[in-house]
Amino acid sequence: MLFNRKNNKQLSNFHYGVKNTQKGFIALYLTLLVVFVLSGIGASAFGLISSQQHIIKNTKTSLQAYYVAEAGVEDALHRVKNSLQWVSPISLGTMISNANISTTVSGIGAVKIITATGDDASRIRKVEVVYSLSGIAPQFFYGAHVGAGGIEMDNNSSVVGNVFSSGNIQGNSGAEITGTATVSGVGGQVSSGISIGGDAFMDHCESAQVAGTLYANTNNECSFGAFVSLGEPPLQAPLPITSGEIQAWKDAAEAGGIISGNYILDGSDTASLGPKKIIGNVTIENQAVWTLTGNIWVTGNVEIKNDARVLLDASFDAASGVIVADGVITIQNNSISSGSGIPGSYLMYLSTNAGNPAVNAKNNVIADILYASSGWILVENNLELHKITGHGVHLKNNAIITYETGLSSATFSSGPGASWELISWKEVE
Repeated sequence: MLFNRKNNKQLSNFHYGVKNTQKGFIALYLTLLVVFVLSGIGASAFGLISSQQHIIKNTKTSLQAYYVAEAGVEDALHRVKNSLQWVSPISLGTMISNANISTTVSGIGAVKIITATGDDASRIRKVEVVYSLSGIAPQFFYGAHVGAGGIEMDNNSSVVGNVFSSGNIQGNSGAEITGTATVSGVGGQVSSGISIGGDAFMDHCESAQVAGTLYANTNNECSFGAFVSLGEPPLQAPLPITSGEIQAWKDAAEAGGIISGNYILDGSDTASLGPKKIIGNVTIENQAVWTLTGNIWVTGNVEIKNDARVLLDASFDAASGVIVADGVITIQNNSISSGSGIPGSYLMYLSTNAGNPAVNAKNNVIADILYASSGWILVENNLELHKITGHGVHLKNNAIITYETGLSSATFSSGPGASWELISWKEVE
């Protein structure tokens, strides 16, 4: 057999070239694969980094919006606490680019709700704070809240609001309660032609007109919108101010100093006073103006008359104040008594006397709250009152009590010394 070396060598070279081509192709393939994988890893890393940067930027912007919202709350708290002027909403710019704050202050009386909205590059965060004045907050839920003495309502007298009484409610022609009337206890009744605009709750109804539903156990000639058997009569409810709270006001007044002897303002006299204890009587008359800078405790009688004016100082802000008298309180003849002028601020006359009357208001008087912890209140002749509470109440001809809803959140302090307290602080958006 002949062997061709030349051909064999050519064949070997051919096979060697094929092998080299295959190795080059594999190397190229692996190189491209590595480049593709590395490119994918790089793109993923870039996307991840970009996403993280976006998240970090959004988080930073959101936090800035939150912090400027808190700054808005702090600003509003400063204004409220220090009685600075403000108009809701309060709009502020900041040193942070594109960041703005809008703060609203709402609520009535001694409770404020502050809501601040922080906006940074359209990232919105909202913070809400509830702020309240410290002090005593009686539960004034009724236009008239009366003890066991009950209520006597003469011709055309009225209570615009709800009434709760632990004694009977008796009336004459034209007497009216526009809201709900409740009489507690077995035998408790409304009688003698009183008109009730809402529902009525009592053991016995006698010749009354009830526009709403009458809840009673016995009925004698009462008209009603609907009738429901009552069953257990309503329980008695104590008057809203305790003897301990009254003593706290007395103590705070006495801590401000003591005046011995009668205190009198007459004619063009003006004076500011409080907190103080006065051992004697107080008379404010004939257009005199008495401004209270704190609560007053009078051991004798109080008489406000003949166009005199008694008001709380502006430093009370939304808080309310009280004049406590151990004697009889008489307000009459076009006198005006009022709070600080801020919504939710009221002036209360409170007598601890057990007489009848312990408080007497008559002849075109304007006042906020009358309170007799142990005695009777006599109201007569064209008055404007917002709240009346006593052991017993007698409304004479044409006397009108008009309940004001802000009374339910009224807080009584010792005046400028009262402090604002933070009730809650939370993010709402």
